[in-house]
Amino acid sequence: MTSARAALTEPLLTADEVPVLARAIEAGVLAEEARRTGGFADATEEELRTLEEQGRRAWLRFVRANLRLVALVAGQTAARSRLPEADLFQEGCLGLMAAVQRYDHTRGTTFATYALFWVRSAVGAVSAGHLGALNLPTSRAEQLRAARGVEAGLTQQLGRTPTAAELAGALGRSTGWTTALLAHAVPAPIEEVAGALAAPPPPEPGEPLPEVRALLAGLDPLTRRVLELRCGFADDHPLSLAATGRALGVSAGRVRRLEQRGLEALRDVCPQAAVWHLSG
Repeated sequence: MTSARAALTEPLLTADEVPVLARAIEAGVLAEEARRTGGFADATEEELRTLEEQGRRAWLRFVRANLRLVALVAGQTAARSRLPEADLFQEGCLGLMAAVQRYDHTRGTTFATYALFWVRSAVGAVSAGHLGALNLPTSRAEQLRAARGVEAGLTQQLGRTPTAAELAGALGRSTGWTTALLAHAVPAPIEEVAGALAAPPPPEPGEPLPEVRALLAGLDPLTRRVLELRCGFADDHPLSLAATGRALGVSAGRVRRLEQRGLEALRDVCPQAAVWHLSG
C-alpha cells in the first residue's frame, strides 16, 4: 500500500448513498443558479443556501470516498512511468472531479466504473506528455486518451462497459484498430479495483475540503480557462497542451505554466493528510 493510499480515510459510499448524494448535488447546483438569477420565487434565500451547502457536502463526500481509485491508478502509472506519484495523484483528482460532475446515476452505471475512465484519462494525459511515458508517440497517446473519453460516455449511456466493436463504431474506426489502440493501456485488474474500493470502513475523516467550483472561481480567468480545457470541464473533451494553446491564442509552454499554477491551487482540494504524505 502506498503512503498516498494509506492517507485516504474517507468511508466508502454505500449503494443507497449514491442516488441520495447525486440528487443533493443536482439540487445544490439548481439552488445556486436560482439564487443568482432570482428564480424559484417560492424558495427563501435561506432555503436556497441550505440546498447549496448540502450539495457542496454531497459533492465532497463523492470525491473523497473515491480517492482510493485515484491512488490505485496513480500508483500503477508511477511504477510504469517513473513519474512522481504526487503529480499523477493530483491529475487523477481532477479526472475524478470531472467524473462526479458528469455522472448520471439514473443510467445504472456504477460510479467506480464510470470514474475509472476519467481518472485514467487524466493520469494518462500527464504521463503521455513526459518523454513517451506510455511508450507511445504523442499522437497515438492523444488517440488513446480520446478513445477513453468516448468509452466513458458509452459506459454511462449503455450502463456497462462497451465492447470493442461498439467503441470502434463510435470512433469511426475498425474493430482491429480500436483493439490495437486499447492494448497500449495497462488497465488496473478488476479485482484490484474492487479491493481498493471495498476496503474496511476507515476512521472518520478530518475537516471538510473546499469546494472545487469556489476554488476555480478564485483563479484568474486565463488560468481557470486553461484548467477547464485541459480537464474537459467545458465539453467532456480534455485538450492537449498544444490544442489548449491554440484555443486560447498562447503558446503550449505558457499553457503548461498556467496549468501548473492552477494545479498548485487545486492541491487544497485533496485531503491534507494525503498531500502531506505525497509531498514528503
